[in-house]
Amino acid sequence: MQLSGLGYFGLRTRRVDQWRTFAENVLGLSAQTTEDGLRLRADDRSWRIALHEADTEEFGYVGWEVPGPAELAAAAAELAAAGVEVTHADDQLLRDRDVLDLVHVADPNGVRVEIFYGARTAVTPFVSPTGASFVTGEQGLGHVVFSVDNYAATLRFYTELLGFRLSDFCDLGRKRIAFLHTNPRHHSLAFAGLVIEPERKPRKDVEPGELFHFMLEVDDLDTVGHAYDRCLDGAAPVALTLGRHSNDKMLSFYAITPSGFEIEYGHGAITVADPWTATRVDGTSLWGHRRPSKPAPAVPPAAAAPEGAKA
Repeated sequence: MQLSGLGYFGLRTRRVDQWRTFAENVLGLSAQTTEDGLRLRADDRSWRIALHEADTEEFGYVGWEVPGPAELAAAAAELAAAGVEVTHADDQLLRDRDVLDLVHVADPNGVRVEIFYGARTAVTPFVSPTGASFVTGEQGLGHVVFSVDNYAATLRFYTELLGFRLSDFCDLGRKRIAFLHTNPRHHSLAFAGLVIEPERKPRKDVEPGELFHFMLEVDDLDTVGHAYDRCLDGAAPVALTLGRHSNDKMLSFYAITPSGFEIEYGHGAITVADPWTATRVDGTSLWGHRRPSKPAPAVPPAAAAPEGAKA
């Protein structure tokens, strides 16, 4: 199976209005109202990110693109032969996704994976509210990163069944992050899971299949800087400060979205070309990407100006 790249994803949210403001004013995406929420554009596609009005904040689905009908039929047949339950889209779902055809399956963590072809190209040009220009095209939309319960099963699913290729790994204590590519983008998918079982099962702060973050890449470093300034000025909380990653060399920062998970907003990542040798990095960043420090506590008046001290 050969996927072309990340085509789209959808989220369920209570905060559609906040997402519109965040998407347009912070990220520079354009928003269009739909019957159940919003669709966000980043390029000439009719949409890339969907926000569905709901009573929860959660990841809904991810769409991986294939070149055409023959490749989709082959992908569905390969998955079915491997014992994966494959569901073919009905007409309503095709209209909702604005594609010619798709099938969907569940990955080992319950993430809904849609494989599609024939996404609609808009006849009107994409115009960013902030002047941003996103790196998409042959590299797809960007990347998504998940928490997983069974690291080994997830790695087999995406590499052996969906045809992703390994870019590299990063070990963080008992956890390992796998970075996978399916086109020149260094990674369109990454996931983190336990590779060393603890003596006692830890409390799960993040459920399997939960989105850690998604990434959007822009074509100019100043676009990143301006977005960073907007966040520092209060448009959105900064989750990680400006920094450069050790593997894909992306220069980026992370902000907290209205749904509570994070977005990486960056520029300048390297690309890969197969055959590619997967290696392991010691840490995720060369520099930066720090959690913002808490403001210093106010100095008590007595400490600031002891009795008898001159002003």
